[in-house]
Amino acid sequence: MKQGNIKRNNKRDNTRIKSGILSALIIMGCVNVGSAYAQQPESSVSPASIELHAELSRASAADVRNGPHDAKEVEAFLDDFFARSDIKAKAGAAAVSVVQDGETLISKGYGVTGKSAKSGVDASRDTFRIGSVSKVFTAAAIMQLVDQGKISLQDNIEKYLDGYTLTNPYDTPVTVEHLLTHTTGFEVREPADASYLYDTSRKPVSLKESIYDVFPPVVREPGASYMYDNFASRLQGYIVQQVSGESFGSYVENHLFKPLGMNSSGFSVTPELADRLVPSYDGEGGAISLYGFSPAEWPEGSMLSTASDMALFMEAFLNGGKAADGTVILSGESVKAMSSYRMVIHPDLPDTTYGFEAPVIPALTKGEKVISKGGDILGYSSLLWVLPDRRTGVFVSYNTNQDLRNDLFTAFMNHYYAGGQSPYEPKGYQVQAAEELARFEGLYSDLRIKLLTKVQANVDGTLTVSDVLSRHQMKQIGELLFVDEEGNPLAFKADNEGHILYMKYSNLYSYATKLPENPAGFPDVPANHPYAGYILSLRSLGFLTEKLSEPFGPEQKVTRGAFIHTFNTIWSIPESSNPSLFKDTGNSLYGQDIQAAVDAVRSIVSWKLYGPEVTESDGISDYGSQRALSKQEMAALLFRMLLPQ
Repeated sequence: MKQGNIKRNNKRDNTRIKSGILSALIIMGCVNVGSAYAQQPESSVSPASIELHAELSRASAADVRNGPHDAKEVEAFLDDFFARSDIKAKAGAAAVSVVQDGETLISKGYGVTGKSAKSGVDASRDTFRIGSVSKVFTAAAIMQLVDQGKISLQDNIEKYLDGYTLTNPYDTPVTVEHLLTHTTGFEVREPADASYLYDTSRKPVSLKESIYDVFPPVVREPGASYMYDNFASRLQGYIVQQVSGESFGSYVENHLFKPLGMNSSGFSVTPELADRLVPSYDGEGGAISLYGFSPAEWPEGSMLSTASDMALFMEAFLNGGKAADGTVILSGESVKAMSSYRMVIHPDLPDTTYGFEAPVIPALTKGEKVISKGGDILGYSSLLWVLPDRRTGVFVSYNTNQDLRNDLFTAFMNHYYAGGQSPYEPKGYQVQAAEELARFEGLYSDLRIKLLTKVQANVDGTLTVSDVLSRHQMKQIGELLFVDEEGNPLAFKADNEGHILYMKYSNLYSYATKLPENPAGFPDVPANHPYAGYILSLRSLGFLTEKLSEPFGPEQKVTRGAFIHTFNTIWSIPESSNPSLFKDTGNSLYGQDIQAAVDAVRSIVSWKLYGPEVTESDGISDYGSQRALSKQEMAALLFRMLLPQ
């Protein structure tokens, strides 16, 4: 690997570059979405809608403070929301449904189905990719088999793995329940870019192959920590397939979609569903080509559906698991299990149920119990949220990867539950002294995306929490609970002796583990070595695999392949299955890592995930391209990428 350094005018430029790179890596490595910002058509509000809104606006505000009940009022609320210029700028097409007391109040489309199309979105006909909202149905399939006594939540998953033995150094086995709550302790595994199929001549791998080709080891004690895990959801689908004797897609079709009347839903991109798929657009307004998947069905995210179909599911879920015709889809016990949080870092900041997770914006629940499931996939985003105690459900899907769903959640909760308060209002908790807060201090590494967060205690009893993207002051409102200036919560998890183990804050979908203050060293890297902090910290994070009992060789030179392999490991970029573009990497130990880096660069360029700082100018860039990189320099470079400013 060639050494490089970049001259920058100031720290702000460096931070902006780091933020851009981090954003790109988070998108590629975590949710596998692309930037797809549609050119928005103008829409008009009909005179009838204006008159309806005027009539409803005269009603008392108290009429809507206990949730949505009147279909016309809900329609007026949604019409107003989707007529907003900022909302129209975020998506050219959207569909939404609202269910109350087991009945659909509204299922409606907004926008048009194409840039030049004249037809509006039809909520009962037009399909959207719903991304990870698919996981709700995968979990429901597992719970059906639990209801039938064919699966136990406490089963060791090895029971369903054809004799495969997990690499698990802990005495605690990984169970089906751990899969459902994303608490397996698995090392991160994410679908690669090559898992998207644009070439119809390419044959998808089987679900079984996709599981065993990348089966992760267990690196944390099962049940002890939460990390959103696409692999765990895919494995749920495989277990459904193993137990039922049907392919995963066929099982869901026969036992969920058909009984519910969800005739416009599927995990496969069939010609009929694809023909009705609302198109999505890239940043320049070009249509994103139709794509499939390898394997053809992703239990974690390949489902297509309509807003009306999703309303049918919400109706049954809120009716105790019974479809409109009385058919039992899920037992009442399973519905309760899917509606109740099974893993929490703090009672006021929950993690997951079986299939759902914490609200998209925890501070805006107005004191209501909310379970939700968001979904992102290239060109589409969705959100399903349910208020079990209110018997209310909302689903929205649209053809971009923007935060419209957060806007709708905020507007909905503010409108219908205006009288509620944030669950993070200060309750007179006695502020602790800085020395008492010292136990929270240190560096925390996100379990999924490896983002480092720094926590410092202040003399005024607050915490300063910073990462590469932001810096916040936190006020303590509970024993292990804090809140920032914007009302967003932060929670810690401690062991039985009070030592802090984990934190959850900037990433609601994963804990961050506290790094050891004095990590073990190598014989040739003593504590006073100038690169010790970088080398030993990366070793404690698991990115350097050299044995501590053997010399590290800090001045040993690093090949480009070894550097890319370590970089990809840090950012959870999987190996590529695409043919290598380089003639001299075919036999390299790091050949697939190198190609993955090429794929990632292509994605960043095609999605335009960079800013104006990506330029070349005489006298500004100096990559030191003639000098080899040493291991100690690599450790410093990679660790500083993770380090908060």
